[in-house]
Amino acid sequence: MITSFAGLLKEVKDKPKKTIAVAMAEEEDVLQAVVMAHQQGIADALLIGNKNKIIEVARKQDIDISDFDIIHAENEWHSVSRAIQLIRECMADTLMKGKCATATLLKGVLDKEGGLRSGKLLSHFAVFEVPAYHKLIMVSDAAMNIAPDLQAKIAIVENAVQYARMLGIEKPKVAVIAAIEKVNPDGMPCTLDAAMLAQMAARGQIKNAIIDGPMAVDNAVSRKSCLVKGIESEVGGDADILLMPDIEAANVFYKTLTYLGNSKTAGIIIGASVPIILTSRADSEEAKYLSIALGTLTSARNQ
Repeated sequence: MITSFAGLLKEVKDKPKKTIAVAMAEEEDVLQAVVMAHQQGIADALLIGNKNKIIEVARKQDIDISDFDIIHAENEWHSVSRAIQLIRECMADTLMKGKCATATLLKGVLDKEGGLRSGKLLSHFAVFEVPAYHKLIMVSDAAMNIAPDLQAKIAIVENAVQYARMLGIEKPKVAVIAAIEKVNPDGMPCTLDAAMLAQMAARGQIKNAIIDGPMAVDNAVSRKSCLVKGIESEVGGDADILLMPDIEAANVFYKTLTYLGNSKTAGIIIGASVPIILTSRADSEEAKYLSIALGTLTSARNQ
């Protein structure tokens, strides 16, 4: 079981090096992150985009990209489609967003003929190393699904559980988050979804996970909170995955941990045929580097 980013980095360094296809690679932080990943023996990269602009960005920021192949693309869409084509041709193992728009990248991924569809719902999977918590904690979905209904939440849980198992957690503990611990179907419909997800897991309809909810965040991460509130839960105080009720709650939580919680983070899009390393423009170089490590470790070709 991987309980820290140091453990994740050690694990990925012990595996064969993977190759990332970077779509529209003319972006400073992305270039710095892929260089760091290459230097640490984690991944190689194919840089797809305007060759002159990629070289110019690297030169201005004194980034040595001499170890990477640059594949020229005339525009944003060409960069995305060429990167995806390289993955389909098994020339690369995972996809990374460069300067291209997220919408353009996802349009390419979801293309029915030339994309990276797997038949699953795409969802965002974030991993945090929080100083105040005893292990890595995973959060979904902070970037893809705006207001998921019950069926979408089932798919998001199944995606997250699959990837948590790739991190060595045999049976992840999933806390379905709400503002309260009691079911309130009229005032807070998400609490009803939470109870249904927990019951489905108990009956084996959602496999390989222990699910409880509704749970407030304090119940999910603090055993003391559970004791004070009289909550008996195998998940309480020891959650591996927090399933958020909607993108607003997830995104606020994500950025609070990142900017005020002194947390390290990595994030990928899952549900496609390969992990997609898709970070925010405001994410640090370290976050992009750790996201590369997470994406390459959980690449289907590692399994």
